[in-house]
Amino acid sequence: MPFETYVLLVALAAVIYSGIARFLQAKLINKKEMADIQEESKRLSEEYKAMQKSGDKARIDAAMQKQMDLLPKMNSVMFAQFKPLIIILMVFFVFNWAITTYDPSKPDDLSFTLKDDGKGCDKGAADNIYSLCFSMNGTDYGKWWVSARAMGGGSDLGDNTTILLYNVETPHDMYVPVAKGGAVSISLDKQVYYPGDKALITVIPPDGTSEVQVSLDEGTEFYVDLPITIPLLNLQRLYGPSSWFIFVALISGIVISLIQSRLDKSSAGKNTEKKGDKK
Repeated sequence: MPFETYVLLVALAAVIYSGIARFLQAKLINKKEMADIQEESKRLSEEYKAMQKSGDKARIDAAMQKQMDLLPKMNSVMFAQFKPLIIILMVFFVFNWAITTYDPSKPDDLSFTLKDDGKGCDKGAADNIYSLCFSMNGTDYGKWWVSARAMGGGSDLGDNTTILLYNVETPHDMYVPVAKGGAVSISLDKQVYYPGDKALITVIPPDGTSEVQVSLDEGTEFYVDLPITIPLLNLQRLYGPSSWFIFVALISGIVISLIQSRLDKSSAGKNTEKKGDKK
């Protein structure tokens, strides 16, 4: 699949997700009940303030009791409003899983499993230092991501990413994903490599690691350049299909909300006119 087509498909998926989320909110959240509770709470609050001015302790206590009696119902209604969010989050995770699974920039990544056995590039067995030697060939010049994931007991212990430059000394940026889990150190014998060079990648994982999985992203990373720089964040380039999906979903959600608000106001205005005509 061409990369440009995939970018458009992710954007389309984000718009569809925003529409589904808006639909679920409209169907599963009782806005009238929430508005009624808020109105009742406001009325009781004003009543309590008025009783305080009167100085009548019995009336003040009665007004306070009314507010206390409303709390269980208010809490119940508030909790009911959060239930649809669980469904919406489940839909989000399904969409996110789908777009990241079919990311066309991933299939050409190179994967290696390293053992601390003293073989090959690994200089010493059981010293908790894992090494990989990789010959730099091909024409995929640019910024590469070198990612290392520490595994132990069948689970992830941590991961980290660094940058390798292949036949380029000044990449467009030096961004790398944030490390997760336990401390995983990645080092290179040098940062800039040229065709024919052999890269030595050394990984020092946390204690309890049984193997290290290393992947080399040969410069085919997913990114989208925005037409403008986002203020405060000073961000113009979005990395990864998830970031692009969330960004488009956020923007389309705002647009859908504005359109829905205008439609609601228009509908309310027409209903008012109809009532006036009947009178």
